[in-house]
Amino acid sequence: MRGVQKYFVMLMAIFLIYIMLPETSGFAHSTVEQTYPTEGEQLTESPKTLEFWFQDPVVIHRESIQLKDDSGNEIELEQTMVDPEDKTHIISELTETLSPGRYLARISAIALDGFVVKEKFSFQVVEHESIQKGKNLIILKHSPKDGEIVVGSPRKMNLWFDQPVEITAIGVFDDHQQSISIKEPFVDPEDPNHMVVEFNEELPQGTYQVTWYARPSTVGDGNQPDIIDVYYFAVDQFTPITQPNKGEPTKSFWFESMGVKQIGYWIFFMGISILFGDAFFRTVIQKKQASQKRKKLSLVLLLLVMVGVALMLAVQKGQLESLSFMQFLSLKFVWIPLVQVGLLTTGLLLNKAKLLFFGVSLLLLPLITGHAAYPRYGGYISLMVNSVHLVAASIWIGGLYALITIPRKEKLKEFLQHTLLIFSKWALISLVIIIVTGLYMTYQYVPSFTIESFVKSEWGKAIVFKMILTLIIVMIGFIQREAIKKGTVKAVTKIMIRVRVEIVYASLILLFASVLVVSTPGSAEQGVYPSSSEKENVHLSVDFAPLNPGLNFLTMDFGGEKVNEVEVVLSMPPNYEVSYNAFKIEDGIFKITGNILHAAGTMEMKVKATMANGEVIEFPFSVVIPGEMRFNE
Repeated sequence: MRGVQKYFVMLMAIFLIYIMLPETSGFAHSTVEQTYPTEGEQLTESPKTLEFWFQDPVVIHRESIQLKDDSGNEIELEQTMVDPEDKTHIISELTETLSPGRYLARISAIALDGFVVKEKFSFQVVEHESIQKGKNLIILKHSPKDGEIVVGSPRKMNLWFDQPVEITAIGVFDDHQQSISIKEPFVDPEDPNHMVVEFNEELPQGTYQVTWYARPSTVGDGNQPDIIDVYYFAVDQFTPITQPNKGEPTKSFWFESMGVKQIGYWIFFMGISILFGDAFFRTVIQKKQASQKRKKLSLVLLLLVMVGVALMLAVQKGQLESLSFMQFLSLKFVWIPLVQVGLLTTGLLLNKAKLLFFGVSLLLLPLITGHAAYPRYGGYISLMVNSVHLVAASIWIGGLYALITIPRKEKLKEFLQHTLLIFSKWALISLVIIIVTGLYMTYQYVPSFTIESFVKSEWGKAIVFKMILTLIIVMIGFIQREAIKKGTVKAVTKIMIRVRVEIVYASLILLFASVLVVSTPGSAEQGVYPSSSEKENVHLSVDFAPLNPGLNFLTMDFGGEKVNEVEVVLSMPPNYEVSYNAFKIEDGIFKITGNILHAAGTMEMKVKATMANGEVIEFPFSVVIPGEMRFNE
């Protein structure tokens, strides 16, 4: 029993270290893709509903949607409901007509893995005649044109708008992001919608970025927001825009997502896995009833589970502090862990049905933890695979625990010929299942990645650590099987020492499993889906370099097809959209450069190609940009 005591002392020491770490907010696990009204929208009449569309189904509660006016007064809403035909669509009806003014809508929903998703947007209700025309300011064309390669240095730039404007700021930058000297913009005396900007210097060959801010000059209240736009042209030849080397931002080697809730998951996983695995060992492998001492140890494990649940629920309640106690209890992420505790307690009381109650409690885990429940990660199939993974892991780790807690009075011969040999086979089967199901779930969650994107993400780092520890355990297992074949007292002594080492590694594997729960698989993913496409017998391949937030350039290869113009439209929910006219490098090859991928997350891309015969062909792509702080996942 001395080894068990040492193990629990070590476990509690690690727990105390991490419990003192500051709690961090969870990374995005779902997000709003669309709202009604939209952010900043001006409505000429009061909306009848507030509506949110999420990327994945979410769980809601009575306080999920709140609406306040510009004085902070709360507007009464009907009970929030989920659209029965679309589980990602949340609706709340208004009980009164909104008077003209500004309003702020907030939503607090719960993702399928238990994390609270909070979003907000503002809108206005205005009288029809008060809507300012300036909001529809449109740039009609530029000279040089967006995506044009001009011959020789231009002397000036021209910008034509749909109405008279005031340019509040404008800058021109070369391909090293150095500022180019320009004169003050002035209005063409013959056309009030035409703005002219002259250069003070000759432009060397290369690509240039133009960024301008403008507002309608016909609006006299001075509060009209600026319209912002960016476009690109090149002199003599296209060159990618680069950034002077400012060094890589420092990043912690450890896990920033670790905190109280993650620690709660860890000790919850430890307790429930060992309880089930130990019961399986006693019932299936050893086929003996537990002694009084073992029942006391099981009670300690149950208390460990309760501590884990208490930590998880404490953080969850802090994120949903506006809910009453009864509303909080009604959430499945609250009552399911409590049901699990009840099942474990019942299993301890009913010894003959212990394995059944412990097993049901274990199989409820995927419903409230991890990412398997998300439809985009496989839904029911992933839930089943995750359940098999949990059972196999519990049989293995619970068996290790059972071995180190077997009383020394056990008969050595029986122990060698029966118990240890049978457990060795079960452990081997469990490890094979753990590896196979783990690889399946990794591919299901992150179907495309680079080594860099994988190891830089918290989710990927946790997977790497789990894989390394698993390989170490596989090697230890091979040594163990060879020792078991010898069947000597000396061999058994060495086997038990290595079992203690294995259970330490197992606890670390569960630690990294708890990190996986609080991190985002998408942060490790990187790719373009599909990377090539064919429509109307025209084949297009695209390539980003690099595929990261920040400066990049995109190459589009049409395989030598006669293409006159290419427009690229990039969008990201709920309301980001930008378009670029591509530079024609040669027949069938087009490129764009600049801050194309502005943030980590999933962007939708449409490539609109105008063929030589005037036909316009659209090629759709999804671009997944790696990174932790994801904007729409």
